[in-house]
Amino acid sequence: MFRMDLVMIKKTTILSVSIVLSTALALSILAKADFGTPAFAQGMTSKMHLEEGIKALKAGDSQGALTHLNAADQGISDQSAKFHLDEGIKAVKSGDQQGALMHLSAADKALGGSGQ
Repeated sequence: MFRMDLVMIKKTTILSVSIVLSTALALSILAKADFGTPAFAQGMTSKMHLEEGIKALKAGDSQGALTHLNAADQGISDQSAKFHLDEGIKAVKSGDQQGALMHLSAADKALGGSGQ
């Protein structure tokens, strides 16, 4: 009986240690994760984000557009492009797709694009 209790204690201890280590690993992974930018969007330039935002908006995906436009906003330094991007983001948020596309096209042109 004593031997069986000792085996149970060892199994319980091993299970407890495994749970603690798994939790520590999961927390470590979460601490290093970048939840601000989706994985598909990491490594893209601001101009690429702007273009993808325009495509998403044209496809009717306002949330996807905002994700890309907000990412583009982080790296644009050209004042004209920044102004139009900010106005485009405001227009998307207010549901004005036509106004948003007008401003986003102007931002794209300011960055040397075709204005799609």
